[in-house]
Amino acid sequence: MHVIICAGGPEEEVAERDVLLSFDDATFIGADHGAIYLLDKGIKPAMAVGDFDSLTDEEWQRVVRNVAMIERHAPEKDETDTELAIIRALEMHPQKITVTGATGGRLDHYESNLHLVYRLQKSAPFCSIRLMNKTNELRFVLPGTTRLPYDQRYQYVSFFAFGREVPDVTLRGVAYETHSELVQMGTTRFTSNEVISEDATVSFSEGALLMIRSND
Repeated sequence: MHVIICAGGPEEEVAERDVLLSFDDATFIGADHGAIYLLDKGIKPAMAVGDFDSLTDEEWQRVVRNVAMIERHAPEKDETDTELAIIRALEMHPQKITVTGATGGRLDHYESNLHLVYRLQKSAPFCSIRLMNKTNELRFVLPGTTRLPYDQRYQYVSFFAFGREVPDVTLRGVAYETHSELVQMGTTRFTSNEVISEDATVSFSEGALLMIRSND
């Protein structure tokens, strides 16, 4: 199963409709105003989660009419709407979770979402969690060997040490291969690589890498 969450960030950060509908076995969740974004794209979410304080009365009634399962929370809560949506998605035991509408607008919201995905990815290594907008895909890579699927939508791939430096990084099947290299905090050396093989991989023994795939 693939759960796609649409968060309530700026609408221009939401992936295009044809991209959202291209995923097999997809279940959609709207987080707060993200439910409206999905409905505007002709997609009925299976669930809507959040406090919905950003919706007008008319928009709220539209959600009520079109979404079968609604989980409404008080605005005074510890979790963000996006976090609540990802927690509900993880309860479905999917293989993948894609979050869109969560990377633009307020920088504190973007930073919060990035660290949220990092924390939940570490606690749920069985599920690949990623952030996606119209031109980028972000996810965290954990120790071991991870395949880098060739995807013509994303020409470039970059890696950044997250939280601490990452040793023993080996890249195979990319334009600029490495063998047991150290990715230091703040380095730009691992920016703008390219996947050139169907068998491309990244491997390392400890730490975590933020991987960003881009097409712009």
